[in-house]
Amino acid sequence: MPSPYSKEDWKARIEPHLSTSLRAVSDDITRTDVIQEWLHNASMEAAEGLGQVSGMQANMQGYMRMMNALENRFPELLAAVEDLTGGCGHVDLHWRPTNPNFSRVEVAFNRDFSVDLFVRLEGLTTKATRSAIDTVAETLPDGSPFPNRPNTATGLVGYDGSCLGVRVREHLADDGQGRYRTVTLLPEDEDDVNLRSLQDAARRLCQVLAPADSSSGG
Repeated sequence: MPSPYSKEDWKARIEPHLSTSLRAVSDDITRTDVIQEWLHNASMEAAEGLGQVSGMQANMQGYMRMMNALENRFPELLAAVEDLTGGCGHVDLHWRPTNPNFSRVEVAFNRDFSVDLFVRLEGLTTKATRSAIDTVAETLPDGSPFPNRPNTATGLVGYDGSCLGVRVREHLADDGQGRYRTVTLLPEDEDDVNLRSLQDAARRLCQVLAPADSSSGG
């Protein structure tokens, strides 16, 4: 049965939350009636198909059945996420076989760190990358950080099919009276880059995301 949601329908649901909270994206996708109905039916079918298999093998087989069913049932959703993330993200499933009512459909990025939000750049300038860093910083927790335990928010910033992790930390000043922020860039297969200056972080982010055959300015 075709999905009642078109690719554009899914994009309209997902896009408002993508740069603020991936959890909100998951909530909005998962609570749609069509996903709720599908999760219930597909979870039961996956569990029934496991037969005598148990443990981790059963969970993996069930997950794969669910993912195949999800991809076949909602190609418009997959296409929407592909478009909105420039190919950096994909649809994933947090399946809870013992409690399928708590299963969730998510947008994931296959990074070895937890991603809180995704920011897609329309242009590659230091002004745009500074704005992206500020967007990540806006999701920092409101409370004061503890000594030696900064508040942390981690986003993924994408441009032209390339993505880079950006972690903003808010620290308590040494005198305990103020706060300051630092930025860590999280490139794949390379060491993290720690920067104290937000403007330096914006310039470095711009450089890292720039295509090899081009240059960017501010």
